[in-house]
Amino acid sequence: MVRITSYSLIIISLFASLGANALTNVSASIDRNPAIVNESLVLTVVADDSVSADAFDPSILQQDFVVGGTSVSSQTNMVNFDMTRTTEWTTLLIPRKQGKVVIPALTVDGLKTNAIELTVLAAGSESAQSQNDVYITAEVSEQEVYVQQQFTLKVKLHVAADLKRGALSEPKMTGADIKQLGQDQESNQIINGKRVRVFERIYTVKPETSGEFVLHSSTFNGEIVKGNKRALFSGFDRGKPISIRGKEIDIKVKPVPDGYQGEWLPSELITIDEQWPSDSSEFVLGEPITRKVIITAAALAAEQLPELNFAPPDGLKIYPDQAESTSTVQQGLLISRKVQEFAIVPTKPGTFTLPELLVPWWNTKLNKLEHAVIGEKTVTIKGIAATAPLYSPTSDVPVTVVTEQNTTLQWLFLAGWLVTAFAWFYVARLKHKIRFDKHAYLSEDKQSYLKLMAACKQNDGEQVLALLPQWASDLFAGEHFANLDQLSKRINNIDFASALADLQKSYYSASKGNWQGAAMLKEISRIHTSSKQHQQVQIAINPQ
Repeated sequence: MVRITSYSLIIISLFASLGANALTNVSASIDRNPAIVNESLVLTVVADDSVSADAFDPSILQQDFVVGGTSVSSQTNMVNFDMTRTTEWTTLLIPRKQGKVVIPALTVDGLKTNAIELTVLAAGSESAQSQNDVYITAEVSEQEVYVQQQFTLKVKLHVAADLKRGALSEPKMTGADIKQLGQDQESNQIINGKRVRVFERIYTVKPETSGEFVLHSSTFNGEIVKGNKRALFSGFDRGKPISIRGKEIDIKVKPVPDGYQGEWLPSELITIDEQWPSDSSEFVLGEPITRKVIITAAALAAEQLPELNFAPPDGLKIYPDQAESTSTVQQGLLISRKVQEFAIVPTKPGTFTLPELLVPWWNTKLNKLEHAVIGEKTVTIKGIAATAPLYSPTSDVPVTVVTEQNTTLQWLFLAGWLVTAFAWFYVARLKHKIRFDKHAYLSEDKQSYLKLMAACKQNDGEQVLALLPQWASDLFAGEHFANLDQLSKRINNIDFASALADLQKSYYSASKGNWQGAAMLKEISRIHTSSKQHQQVQIAINPQ
């Protein structure tokens, strides 16, 4: 006799219940009706048994919806030894157009769901916004532009629910360069009686090819919290996935006009202005003058603004500094600004005329070529020009002997003898003085040379500029140099001229502390050594 225990009965009943379950029903539902164009709704399909995840295929809905990702979950419950199983699919759907849309009966493992009639509202309408807790608005500054003409896209994400997570994608347009301008801005507003958090993002769009295009605005994908956040155990609330697409905007891009010559600068307005250190047009020889030039343009990026250059007249040297560029949005319009400074160094006194600065640009409002202009500028440089050296130790000393005629030969002979003795004495003293001066000169030369070498090694550009004239004056036997331009011409060496130009450019720019003295050190050492060797040869040929 076989005894059947209570535990055995439980196990037998359990297996019997497992075998009794079979798929008998599938249903479909949506989380919202009406829905909104380009904003997601959630389709939920439930089967009353455990079935394969592949049993449901939502691709049949792609004609009327953008079909997003599908998640699958299974659940098993047991109540009074009665076991039930369910399989659930959730799919994000984004309606493509407004109107009445029917979600047809969907097949799951041979069974069909119920059909659903859906009303789809137009995006951006008041009724649509009142229906939705999250939506996107987008607007552009221009819908018809020229190639490379910048316009702005302003995207706003409106959130009237508790957001668990989310991300806003970048807009897209074929043949265009799109960049975010600045940081996101957040504000709180009351819209249709609701408190709404608004996240604003601004993009600049620069089309590179002409034609007709569609600008696809941003898409938001995220999750909002269901239910009341103050409810007990709210931390266990399930998030509701959402996906919202911004509207599509038609953009027409016009080509560069036929026959246009020069750099292409399409803009609503370009201005050019200048600033000087004072209202006076008179300056001092040798002191640098800073000229600041500002270009301001609407609907152009800062990197599109041209670099300015102008040829200086003889007597002025120009050292341009690195330009500074900025871009901002004012009343929906991109405004760019480039500021460039020029250090002008006078090398001789006089009156000089700087040429006009001319920037051609295309007026996109009037569809014609225009010019931004700064007229000629006349400046007067006051100071003392360089003069020729009054004394050169290499020159010969003429000795003039004046004799006075006498009627007798004795007086003539005596006078000649006295004059000759005096001349010998004078020449001997002069030779001694020259030798003494030469030794003093060599000592001063060595001292200024060592100071200059030390300044180069320390990358002290200001000290090098101050020491160069004295070093050159000592090196070239007392020649006087009123400015560095004369010094460069006297040395007449391309490598030294290049090193000197780099030093001046660095010193007169805003980044004067970045100069490196290695190149100047090499040239000074070479020139000094070469000059000393030449002097030694001269002394050997003409000993004193």
